[in-house]
Amino acid sequence: MRKAIIAVTSILVVIFLTVYFVNQGKSKPNGAIYEDLKGLRGFDPSSIQGSYVLVHFWAKWCEPCAGEIPHLVNFAKSAQFDKPLKILAVSLDPKLEDSMSILPNQGKDLPGNFILVSDPEHHVAEHMGSYQYPETYFVGPTGEVLDKWIGPQKWDKPEVIDYFKHKVL
Repeated sequence: MRKAIIAVTSILVVIFLTVYFVNQGKSKPNGAIYEDLKGLRGFDPSSIQGSYVLVHFWAKWCEPCAGEIPHLVNFAKSAQFDKPLKILAVSLDPKLEDSMSILPNQGKDLPGNFILVSDPEHHVAEHMGSYQYPETYFVGPTGEVLDKWIGPQKWDKPEVIDYFKHKVL
């Protein structure tokens, strides 16, 4: 019985890792991500079209998200690159006000490139294939996904800022 459980677990791990690595680095066709984002309440995708964008899915109830969000806000404040970089912070909380309570200064002084929007039913997140939060997509000016991160990141670390300096040209 124990060997069967180990075998089944091993198979599931292999399947998960295969799906994970196959999906890593996959880009949507040009502009496709803008179609996905139309489902966000009160958000107009044309406000980010033509820009580099980090689409970041997070929630207050997600402990790693709560620890990461101050780093993302600091990154947005310091994101001075050759071309503009916008942060689209997609809250998965039932109410946007809930999310704002864990933002620095309750979100009162967010930088202009930090756009806070809501996806309380997780429709957009699920449509994009996001289910492990926090999860972040780096989107190019024509809507293609250039990179993806699953899990919390230290967005304001010098090596991360250097990465984006070389990407946002």
